[in-house]
Amino acid sequence: MNKLLLSCVCVCISGAAVSAVPFQEIIGEDAEFFCTVRSLSETRAQWATHPILALFEDEELLAFFDAIEGDDTHAVDGSADEPSGFTEVMEDVFGLSYDELFELFPGQASLAFYNLSEQALGQAEREEMVLMAEFSGDAARLDALMQIQFERNMAAHQAINPLVEHEMIEESFMGETLYFDETFNGVTTYIEDGYAFVDGIVVLAFPESRLRAAVESIKEGASAPIADSEVYQRSREEGGRGDLGVYSNLEKLMPTLNRALMAHSAVNKLAMFGVTAQGLDSALSLQSLQALYADFDLIDSGLLSHYGLIYREKMGFLSLMSYANTELPGAGYVAEGVLSSSISTFDCSAMLANFERLLTSVSPTLPPLIDMQLQIAKAKTGVDLRAALLNNFGSQTVSLSVLPEADLGNSEIAQPQQLFVIEVKDAQALAQAIEAFKDLIPGVRAMIEEQMYEGHTIYTMRDSSEPNLPEGNAVSYVILRSSLIVNVGEVGLLHKVLTRMNEGGKGLWQSPEVEQLFERIERPNAVTRSFINAELMVEPLFESLLKVGELSGLMGDMSQAKIPSGLDTAYRMISELNEAPDGFFGRTLIIKSEDRK
Repeated sequence: MNKLLLSCVCVCISGAAVSAVPFQEIIGEDAEFFCTVRSLSETRAQWATHPILALFEDEELLAFFDAIEGDDTHAVDGSADEPSGFTEVMEDVFGLSYDELFELFPGQASLAFYNLSEQALGQAEREEMVLMAEFSGDAARLDALMQIQFERNMAAHQAINPLVEHEMIEESFMGETLYFDETFNGVTTYIEDGYAFVDGIVVLAFPESRLRAAVESIKEGASAPIADSEVYQRSREEGGRGDLGVYSNLEKLMPTLNRALMAHSAVNKLAMFGVTAQGLDSALSLQSLQALYADFDLIDSGLLSHYGLIYREKMGFLSLMSYANTELPGAGYVAEGVLSSSISTFDCSAMLANFERLLTSVSPTLPPLIDMQLQIAKAKTGVDLRAALLNNFGSQTVSLSVLPEADLGNSEIAQPQQLFVIEVKDAQALAQAIEAFKDLIPGVRAMIEEQMYEGHTIYTMRDSSEPNLPEGNAVSYVILRSSLIVNVGEVGLLHKVLTRMNEGGKGLWQSPEVEQLFERIERPNAVTRSFINAELMVEPLFESLLKVGELSGLMGDMSQAKIPSGLDTAYRMISELNEAPDGFFGRTLIIKSEDRK
């Protein structure tokens, strides 16, 4: 919306409840996307003393970013900068301080869109939207604020087109007064947007029908509110408190997008491969998607989020998200000092099998072509690639990353070293298949170096035409009795992991700190978990920013940029994902570590 843009922003940052009715009982189930705020008065009070806010307001941090942006308005000595444009308009034009603004808009707020799919396809010129917020003032106070914005908007339009005219017109509807901005652009007359004040709720909407429908829902209750939808209720079962909630109604959003995809000319061009729109539609099965949601909650010293993808049936492309019903890997070889790590029951071979079935539904002619290529490869190498590769991976997958120990060179940017451990069913068959490929592809063997380490042969691949290529760009692998290990970067990380495997013992995933962290979000039968030590990322991140600035010359005087030394960044981020018959449901926790190391 143009006329009420600033008013919308004001509404969206406010918060203590006035209306006892959750806005989800007012928003219709025909909304394609909406976000809601539970109580911004509570959130604002919690945010004011939250350690994350203190981190963002650190003077050294502000001075660093000012330096790389060529802005000296912030100083380490704490000198104040100029008010932002929003603050200046709010204070000078509307005559409101932040405290006064939040007093006027205490409680719930929501923003719903109804035609995003049509807009994405260019089938609609304007968004259909409804924005609501609880308002503690009276109608006269609201009308005065809206009149100020009405005049600002009219002046802005007339500065571009002197022929533009605006008139605020009134309409009586269900005993309430609705206000519409009737606009003449020199050619046509149309309604730009409108607002109403009903039972303590400000409603801003476009088109007129959306405003009337919202007023009716507030006064008499929605005929089909999103709150009564089984899918939305399922998201609440798995969701969080919802200080801020985002919900994408895929049942309404996807059909329009899916029809457009099937009618696209690119799909018709695939007919030469035997792919039809009907086959592609069946393979993707986008109609099975029902909702995508996320909740964000401020907690004592961090942020907790819940999120999920809900569907009718796990079919089509969803089948590629293949997890086994087994326990997560123990991965005791992952050291506590890593930057990040994840453990998962993702089944690579099941995913590949499902992908082949998906291709079959796309076009019956594709699988025979794949089989033909596998037979050709077997004839040349003597290796059954389906058994040795496609069907040879298990469901235990582990990843980890560390930062390089050596100091970075003048032209290098910090890049984590990564390592992946994938379960293998038949290690000998996998080794034979890889060796066969080395002979099948010209020049591959010349790129591979071999070394022995603790009884295992490590193969390192690098471009033989670039002998001075940094080791951080090398890829190494080793095949153990039941796993394939792939290392990207310095081979020293692979050495450490092999040593820890031989020694046994416990690591990151068995540490008391990590176990206690996951107690806050864990649920039975998780299919994946991840851990990130954000504290280890801070200094390399700043160093990388400085180097990018020096190399690009796009930033300010880098000599004035000093890496903040006193930031309290002892944060950990953990996440966990569960699979259910009707969806994937996850949780992420960003929390300040109580056991800083």
